[in-house]
Amino acid sequence: MKEMQRASLSGQGPRLVREPPPRLRFHNSTGGSLECSARGHPTPDLRWLALDDTGVAQGSPALDLPGLRRVRADGSLEFLPFRADQYRQDVHSATYRCLASNRIGVVGSRDVHVRAGERFLSF
Repeated sequence: MKEMQRASLSGQGPRLVREPPPRLRFHNSTGGSLECSARGHPTPDLRWLALDDTGVAQGSPALDLPGLRRVRADGSLEFLPFRADQYRQDVHSATYRCLASNRIGVVGSRDVHVRAGERFLSF
């Protein structure tokens, strides 16, 4: 019985095996993505947070925004190509952090500063 209890309490906290870069710059016509992956036992859940100017989480995870941003099944955060009139500062000029968590613990990535801009063509 004690062995089963010990086994149920054992595990490995999450550790990041792929951490996003400190910056992501992309043009609105191309989009961009951030990769994040982690290992642990039990398998960690991945989520993305949008941070405010002080580096504090705004409270809600960075969820899918149709036509602008989506979280892929592999945990990557994808910024979709968008028209200039679809630009949103809270999405396209923001700071994000990847969090990996399981019942043992939580680990966060470095902050990622995302900046998207309109692609300018010169003739």
